[in-house]
Amino acid sequence: MARFDVYANSGRGRASTPYLVDVQSDFLEGLSTRVVVPLIQADAFPPGKLPADFTPSFDIGGIRCILHPAFVATVPLSELGPKTGSLVEHRDRITAALDRLLGAY
Repeated sequence: MARFDVYANSGRGRASTPYLVDVQSDFLEGLSTRVVVPLIQADAFPPGKLPADFTPSFDIGGIRCILHPAFVATVPLSELGPKTGSLVEHRDRITAALDRLLGAY
């Protein structure tokens, strides 16, 4: 498991949130949980005006998804679905969104 890996959402919200991205530091790899941010299908994204840098979008498996840092959660490893890819090339955008959430701006 690596930071910015994308996993299939095996939870009950998978119809609108097909993927989760691992944002946990690789330093904490020994934990039995991962801190994840949901990747919500663009057409199911909750209405409202949020800054674009807070909710960047990505194409994953042919699905346009939007990162929603406000829904950050901890998930047991046993509940993560299979790894489907990585967003490591977008780490700066994801980190900026998390910084926005945590007030680092």
